[in-house]
Amino acid sequence: MISEKQIRDSLTNVMDPEIHMNIIELNMVKDVKINESKVDVLIALTVAGCPLADTIKKDVRNEVMKFEEVNEVNVETTVMTKEELDGLKITVQKNRGTQQSQDELISRLEKKKNENLIAIVSGKGGVGKSSMTAILASELKRTGHNVGILDADVTGPSIAKIFGVTKRLMKGKTGIIPAETESGLKLISVNLMLDNPEMPTVWRGPIINNLIRQLYTDVDWGDIDYLLIDLPPGTGDAPLTVFQSLPLSGIVLVSTPQDLSKMIVSKSANMAKMLKIPVLGLIENMSYLNCKHCGDKNFILGESRSEEFAEKLDTELIARLPFEKDIAELCDAGKIEEYQNKEISNTIEKIKSTIKEQKDKNSIETIVSSAGGSLSPAWNKSEEQKKKFKLTPV
Repeated sequence: MISEKQIRDSLTNVMDPEIHMNIIELNMVKDVKINESKVDVLIALTVAGCPLADTIKKDVRNEVMKFEEVNEVNVETTVMTKEELDGLKITVQKNRGTQQSQDELISRLEKKKNENLIAIVSGKGGVGKSSMTAILASELKRTGHNVGILDADVTGPSIAKIFGVTKRLMKGKTGIIPAETESGLKLISVNLMLDNPEMPTVWRGPIINNLIRQLYTDVDWGDIDYLLIDLPPGTGDAPLTVFQSLPLSGIVLVSTPQDLSKMIVSKSANMAKMLKIPVLGLIENMSYLNCKHCGDKNFILGESRSEEFAEKLDTELIARLPFEKDIAELCDAGKIEEYQNKEISNTIEKIKSTIKEQKDKNSIETIVSSAGGSLSPAWNKSEEQKKKFKLTPV
C-alpha cells in the first residue's frame, strides 16, 4: 500500500506557478489521507480566490495519479493563516534560486495577509444590515483599528452613499486603491465604479461571483486589521461565493424581532454552519422605540425573544438596538461615522473576543491535526454538504 511519505515526496514535483518553489517546501500540503486506492489532499493557498488554484489542483492530481495503487484523487483547498504566511515569507527569503525578485515576491505575500474578515448577514432585506455594517466599522475605526468595508451587495450597493463617498476608484501599482471616508475607513463598492450610480447592474451569477472575488483579491487594502463584508440578503450566489472563497473569521447576523425575519436569517446561519463558518453573534435591530415623552419602550414589531432564538442557533445575542431617527438621517446625509452608541461599543468587544476564542480553538485543532489527530473543520465537509453546495473535489 502506498504511504503518505511517498505521496509527499512525489508532490515536491508540483511547483507554485507564482513563487516557483515546490508546494512541499512552501508547506502548502496541509494533509494527506489515504483510504485504500483513494487519496485526499488538502492544499493551503496563499490567498482566497487564487486564480492559479485550478492549476495547482490539477498538477497535484496528475502527480498522485502516477502511482499504480491510486485510482482516485480528491484535492481540496483552504487558505493560509497569517502565521503560515509569515513562515512562507521566511522560506522565500532563504531560497536563493528564486527566478523572480525577492522584493516583488515578499511584497505580493504581504498583500495577501488574511485580515479579520467579518461578513454581516441578514437573510432578509430591510432589517438594517448595511447601516449596521457601517456602524460597526465606524466603531472599530474609532477604537484605533485599520478598517475596510467590501460592499458585496453588487446589485444593490449602498455603503458609499451611507458614508457620503462619491470619488471614483483608481487603479494603483499593486491593485485597485480603495476610496476613503473622512475618518480613514477604506471602501470598495460597485457604485464607485459606475458613471451613474443609479444605473442597474444587470449581471448573472457567474459575473457577480468573479467580481466579488476580485473586489477582495485585486484591491490594495494595505494594512487592514478588520475587513467587514456587507452581504446581500438571502443565500444566493453572492453569499455562497463569500462563504466559500474568502477566509472569513465569522459572520454577524442581523435581524428584527419579527418571527418572519428570524426564520429567514436562520437560513443564512444554517448555511454558514454547513460550510463550517463561525457565527459570531446575533444583533437584534429595530428592537423597540423609546417614547420621547415618558421614556417607555414600545415594542412595535413585537416583544423580543431573540435571546432564545440566538441560543437555538448556538450563538449569543450581542446587541438589542432601538429604532433611531438619527441613524436614518445620518445615512441619508452620508455622515454615519458621527453615530455613537455605548451598546455598539460593547458589541464590538464581544465580536473581537469571540474571534480570538475561535482563533485559539483553530490553533489547537491545527496542532492536533499535525500530530496525526482529526482534521480541522474546514476539511470535514460531509459528502452531502459538498454536493449541496457544489463543493465538488477535483
